[in-house]
Amino acid sequence: MDDQLNRKVEDACLNAWPALTEIFYDGWLVRLSEGHTRRTNSVNVIGPGQGVLAEKIDACERLYRAHGLPPLFRIRSIDDPALGLALDARGYRAEDETRTLHKDFARGLPAPPGDVELMERGASAEWLRAQARFAGRPLRRNDIRKRLLDLVALPVAFAARRDAEGRIVSVAYGAVHDGLVSLQWVVTDKAHRGQGHAHATLSALMHWAAGRGGAQGACLQVVATNVSAIALYERLGFDRELYRYHYRVLG
Repeated sequence: MDDQLNRKVEDACLNAWPALTEIFYDGWLVRLSEGHTRRTNSVNVIGPGQGVLAEKIDACERLYRAHGLPPLFRIRSIDDPALGLALDARGYRAEDETRTLHKDFARGLPAPPGDVELMERGASAEWLRAQARFAGRPLRRNDIRKRLLDLVALPVAFAARRDAEGRIVSVAYGAVHDGLVSLQWVVTDKAHRGQGHAHATLSALMHWAAGRGGAQGACLQVVATNVSAIALYERLGFDRELYRYHYRVLG
């Protein structure tokens, strides 16, 4: 049962945040998105392969360099350790340990907030600007983020909460796949953190997913050192850690 849930959660998270280009290679998913985020520019293990490990690593390194990107591997705690050991031998270092958390809706949902906006036809320009500003990465001309979100082929909703002056202060989005809602891009304006805004946006998304999306649970991924975010997710009922992952970076 754990293996089945792990696979469902991994599928949901990958599908909720697609890459511009994805290459399937002997049990690996190689993702390319012009360098925007490690998650969409890394090699991911999705199943057992038959090829020679060293040759596969060589091929991925050549591919990333041909695209002007550093080779990057995403290693889960549930993966065969052989890849991690091989990367160690090549001088790769580990960075950005991340936890994968799950919530079972059968154990209850938080009270639905009444003041969260939900957009099901895509993120508005205002939502995108707010998310980028809160994340500290303002939108640029021809910004890739809109293109990535347009690739999501699942039922999706974008949540926003406003302050008393009508300004967006917190955002998140969720995409439903195979009975799970994957919660993504959760961020709140620094000046409004600790006031329950993210709790509200995530609660609204989970109610939407359970009602209109038919989800029975939720999943999300959070950097292991983000103590405040983890505390929020625990209050929301994300009480089960399924696996962790980190990135292997050369040099």
